Amino acid sequence: MKSAKNILHILPHAGGGVGSVIRALLTSELQARSSYIHSVALLEGLNETTKKHFETLGISWADGLAVKGELKKLFSLMEAADVVLMHWWNHPLLMRLLFEGLPPCRLALWSHVNGFHVPQAFPRELFEVPDRFIFATKASMQIPVVQALPEELKHKLRVIRSCAGLPAGSESLCVKNKPFTMGYVGTVEPAKMHADFLKLCAAAKIPTPCIVAGGPAHDDLKNKAEDLGLAGSFEILGPVADPLPVFRRLHALAYPLNPNHYGTGEQVLIEAMAFGAVPVVLANPPEKALVKHGVTGLVAKTPMEFSQALRFLADNPVDRGRLANAGRQFVLDECGIAHSLDAFHVIFEELSMLPKRSRRICLQRVKNVVDGSPFHLFLASCGNNREGNIALEMIEKTIAEELVPPSFYVLTRGSPAHYLRMLGPDKDLERLCRI
Repeated sequence: MKSAKNILHILPHAGGGVGSVIRALLTSELQARSSYIHSVALLEGLNETTKKHFETLGISWADGLAVKGELKKLFSLMEAADVVLMHWWNHPLLMRLLFEGLPPCRLALWSHVNGFHVPQAFPRELFEVPDRFIFATKASMQIPVVQALPEELKHKLRVIRSCAGLPAGSESLCVKNKPFTMGYVGTVEPAKMHADFLKLCAAAKIPTPCIVAGGPAHDDLKNKAEDLGLAGSFEILGPVADPLPVFRRLHALAYPLNPNHYGTGEQVLIEAMAFGAVPVVLANPPEKALVKHGVTGLVAKTPMEFSQALRFLADNPVDRGRLANAGRQFVLDECGIAHSLDAFHVIFEELSMLPKRSRRICLQRVKNVVDGSPFHLFLASCGNNREGNIALEMIEKTIAEELVPPSFYVLTRGSPAHYLRMLGPDKDLERLCRI
């Protein structure tokens, strides 16, 4: 009998979509009764939902290891594990951890962002750190920095779809016999939702209100709808504890995302298709990688096409039914959590054959910036591209504000304010935040 292998998951926190994915993976692993034992280490806190879930499963966890200054405990857990799986997105604590260095271990890095745009871009140096670098969407293979990697780094690359599997209740076909209803479920904030979401949906001229479920900027969206005279065209619910009743109401998922969004697998699309809601998306790489135009949903090349696609679904119930059935079949065939788990088992076996080694990310030095300072780590996290250089140009030349990526204005998700809050004080980063 094979001896059990210990898999340690490292992540900043387990909230939102990442939390649902890791809960689903570990639940499926326990049900599979495989020879892998999982534990979790968090750099920040662990929310109550995930904590209770781990306790129910008997999963051991340790949280707050970075914010409490307990890195020795973290390193001990890493050295004891057979394989370490780091769940990555541009988070200040992860960047600092990689810069300061990791103890001997076998390391796989699974990215939960697509890597196309700052501040959630892939620094080229990041690919040198792990033994395997796993994308959550095959769209990430298109990124120039990825395509330019040398062959010795490209051989590390893998793709495992980030999803939480099939939602409960989707086993049977969901019949939609009410008047055509469309809606949006997911993150409601400018970094994710298209800036003209309200106008794009209103232009479809659907009689029933468009349902919007999600936060945190739902109140801002309500105010914007009122200012545009569109309040009656939308039913903005804010965050919902259970989105499944919303999916059951929808004939179409109106899901236009910000072209610079950070998302990957888009669990929302999988859940919508599972419940027979036809996804209508813009032609951003991650959405195109998941929705096949004219087969499992509609992919619009322009905002006008997006509105026309919604109108088409409202006017053509036969085509809508065909797309809904094909989308649901795709989810049943390819999006079960067992697919992801099997792919991880292959990687765990590959890595178990490798020697453990210590490692750290070797970042490019920046003139007049202290190595390893919060400002240096932020600049490095943006990658080696024109977008990534914007922050430094702002400090040196105070360039016009319209050149600042919108994602720099939020308080989390790898923004300047996020780095300052987690790693500061830093006078250069403070100046950037003021600008």
